[in-house]
Amino acid sequence: MKPHKLSIFKTMMLGVSLAIIVTLSFYAYIFDKNWFLLTGFPVGWISASMSYMIVFFHEIGHTIFMWFYGYPAIPTFDFKHGGGMSWPLFGQQIIILIIIWSIMGYGLWLFKGYLGLQIAIALLFLLNIGFAFNDYHKSVFTAMGHISESLIASFFLYRVLFNLVPRGDLERFLNAFFGFGIIFHSLIECYGLLKNEAFRLVYYQQKGSHGFGDLDKLSSDISILSFSSVVLILMVINILCLTIPFVLYYLRKDYVVDNFNSKWF
Repeated sequence: MKPHKLSIFKTMMLGVSLAIIVTLSFYAYIFDKNWFLLTGFPVGWISASMSYMIVFFHEIGHTIFMWFYGYPAIPTFDFKHGGGMSWPLFGQQIIILIIIWSIMGYGLWLFKGYLGLQIAIALLFLLNIGFAFNDYHKSVFTAMGHISESLIASFFLYRVLFNLVPRGDLERFLNAFFGFGIIFHSLIECYGLLKNEAFRLVYYQQKGSHGFGDLDKLSSDISILSFSSVVLILMVINILCLTIPFVLYYLRKDYVVDNFNSKWF
């Protein structure tokens, strides 16, 4: 592991500062603000690059959970309409489900003695078997696009705080930047959907269709939730993913300093 010249605090401050600047560019786009310094080169270009990275993680989330429920699928970028798509190649395949169940069963055996991991695997198995043979599993892999973005961002922040970044300061800074940036980007998108009718209409008409966006699909599939409720739930998930790494660090900060020689200041 390369030594770090920057402390965790300095790395986080650099990461969150650049994340704020870059995601303000996305805010300017949503609310049609003519902030040239934030929408032109280089900030606007960095913001666009971050957006495509978010699309990548988003579609990976859909694809993983399609496979999780037995649908072989591939993630792609959608250069015609923007964003991305995850394409199921076939319908649900029982052989894939059997393989998934076998892997989880092996995981329970492999991690005996690690109760937390066994509980996580057991919960995943219940999530699978509970929804695999009804239409609710489609709502799960619809939701997991946005949720995967938030979880990956949270993991990036966790890596920084617990010094699990072996290749030095640049990698640690990039983890902080993308960790904060992905969550801020999602929160700004949610805020725009709630407060900007023009952006809400663009979202509703994406892909040249109507109601094709994941959040529209979820509000349609889950009748007790309005579109605004789905957006608010996503905002809560993002806030939790932002705060949980810091809570875990606070609870185990002595372990981090003692075992990784990584100072907060």
